[in-house]
Amino acid sequence: MVKKQLNEHLSELEKLLYNKHLIVSRSLKNKPFKIKKDFSSIVDSDKHKFLKRIATLIKKHPEIDPTVFFEAPYKLYPDVEYFGLDYFSTMRAVKAYTTYKQQLFLQNPDSQLESVKDSLKFIARFCVENKIYLHQYPTHRTSDVFTWMTHYKQNKINVYVMMEFPDIYSSVQTLAEDVRRFFVSEFVEQFKQLRSMYLSSKELQPYLKKALPTIENFIYSELTKCKNTVI
Repeated sequence: MVKKQLNEHLSELEKLLYNKHLIVSRSLKNKPFKIKKDFSSIVDSDKHKFLKRIATLIKKHPEIDPTVFFEAPYKLYPDVEYFGLDYFSTMRAVKAYTTYKQQLFLQNPDSQLESVKDSLKFIARFCVENKIYLHQYPTHRTSDVFTWMTHYKQNKINVYVMMEFPDIYSSVQTLAEDVRRFFVSEFVEQFKQLRSMYLSSKELQPYLKKALPTIENFIYSELTKCKNTVI
């Protein structure tokens, strides 16, 4: 009973972050790991203090992917054996994350195929839930912002998934500069390079050209079922 009460002193997010850090730090070095379930030894320790700082950062910036956040320094500094929670509670970790995200952004498009597949699944669910067709997704708005930009900012879609939609770049240019800078600054600044890389991809472009009509038909079918059910 005491252990249960102590465990409640760590929030669910803090527990998640502890295990994310554990998994990344061990698996990237090819070491075994065991998910932690009893956090009683962590409560009120330095580790708990660091976890609180990291959790505050993640809550303030939900666009940060915790897995990528913990991976970043290991990818940038492969000779370093271990980065503790104390490191990840500092601005050095934030800077490493930003640098690593920029590197990922300009990676070979073919290496991002799985991420694009996940993005298509997300877009399909979003369209069905919001009762819109696929061709309407790029221009769908949340307040004054194109919804796909929010999805990109929140790491819900890979930016390459938007490359087959016509006029995507010109539509972004119609928005206020501060909005563009906040949501899709990298996309706007690197669009020509990204577009060129996408067009020269051996796997991603052929896959998207084939997959989008399938997703479009799926969404149409699901929305038709909804209409028939209402009727």
